[in-house]
Amino acid sequence: MTKGRVLILEDDIVLADQIALVLKRYFYEVLITANSDIFFEELRVFNPDVILLDVYLVGSKLNGIQVLKQLKEKMDLNYKVIVISGEVTSAQAKDIRTLGAYHFIEMGSNFSTNQLLLHIDNAITLKHQEEEHIGLQIEYINLKKQFTRSFPFIGESPAIKKVREQIHKLAEVDEDLFLIGETGTGKEVAANYYYISSSRFGKPFHTLNCSALTETLIESELFGHAKGVLPNVERNKTGFFEECSDGLLFLDEVTNLSMVSQSKILRAIENKEIQVVGGPMKKVNTRLIFASNAKMNVLSNPDKFRRDLFFRIEGNIVELPPLREREEDILLLMSFFLTSFSHKYNINDQLDLTTLKDDLLSYSWPGNIRELRNFCKFIMINEKSITNATILKHLEQRKSEAGNHQEVDNSRYLQIRNLKSSMVEYEKDYLIHQLQRHEWHVTNTAKNIGIERTTLYKKIKQFGIHAPREEKG
Repeated sequence: MTKGRVLILEDDIVLADQIALVLKRYFYEVLITANSDIFFEELRVFNPDVILLDVYLVGSKLNGIQVLKQLKEKMDLNYKVIVISGEVTSAQAKDIRTLGAYHFIEMGSNFSTNQLLLHIDNAITLKHQEEEHIGLQIEYINLKKQFTRSFPFIGESPAIKKVREQIHKLAEVDEDLFLIGETGTGKEVAANYYYISSSRFGKPFHTLNCSALTETLIESELFGHAKGVLPNVERNKTGFFEECSDGLLFLDEVTNLSMVSQSKILRAIENKEIQVVGGPMKKVNTRLIFASNAKMNVLSNPDKFRRDLFFRIEGNIVELPPLREREEDILLLMSFFLTSFSHKYNINDQLDLTTLKDDLLSYSWPGNIRELRNFCKFIMINEKSITNATILKHLEQRKSEAGNHQEVDNSRYLQIRNLKSSMVEYEKDYLIHQLQRHEWHVTNTAKNIGIERTTLYKKIKQFGIHAPREEKG
């Protein structure tokens, strides 16, 4: 197996043959050229790892310094050049260094083939390391592009520009981030924007929905557990904190965590260590992104959220604006969603969305970007032709449905004298409101209000709740 390719440019054919013989004996593939014209003809085809270059090239159009200059200025491939020559002037020696030669070997009584082999071997090793580094850089750039396409942070409104700026600054200085905002405002997209902007990009990045797990499971998922500490657990489990050490951990709906879990997270932030359930303490270097749809008054309430944890991250809170406060962005977002779905559903009609701006803004979009996305998707699935009139028809239908389930005054429940009957009415209205808020997505609604999916289905049947269109499970 060849150790590498060496191209020799040497006018002394006898010397070149001797060097080639030695190199071939040590499993190098060798090609000899005697002048600059032949050298440049063979260079691209042979694609050497190392070039052995003489300075004085008798009978050649270019001397070795001129060849070296052309390699530096006009060639885009990664060659390592070792200059082998007799005495050179101080000016030539300076040129050799300036033009980026890997090494200069002076021919003379001290010349050693072993030294030459060592320099060639080291040059090839360096070349491979540089190429691997370039490959990793290209892979890194492509990965960033892929993330950006998957989670585009769309918007040009002043509010969303400010959010991007805040997130980018926190990512640059490697600080934890707390995202707050109504359901559907794009907290996952914002978390991915932080990841892309962070020096931790390319390292592990995991998301954990804190509302979907019990207290015992939360600690096991976050910090891991030792085998035998839980029923039917026969092996150790690595928690997300440890998996994401040097990376990012995104804790969604963090306000659902108990005070005990919050205190352990605070310790992990401040001391950079975790306590494995039933196991040892471990050092971690995990950066955290928190998210919640709770308002600031809830976060600052010590009965809901630990004050010491709140004060620790208070300066890193970024609030995502609701869609109704991003007037300039609604058309950009709708255009993006319609274009995205047009590839999937083979519909690609020309629309003049600009004329729809006032109509779209006349609706409050309580489900925010998620609701707008689902609205676009629903139209694309159910309509063969997408026109402004089609969009307006579905928008009016949505407004009508929203009006049928608008919130009612509490006095209605107070007027019902029977406590049980009052609670039944309230529970029914509450479930309708939450289902509407989550686009009649039963699974998401159940998760966000803290009950099982099957339980929510039973209550929907019990109260005779009917979605304005087929609910999504």
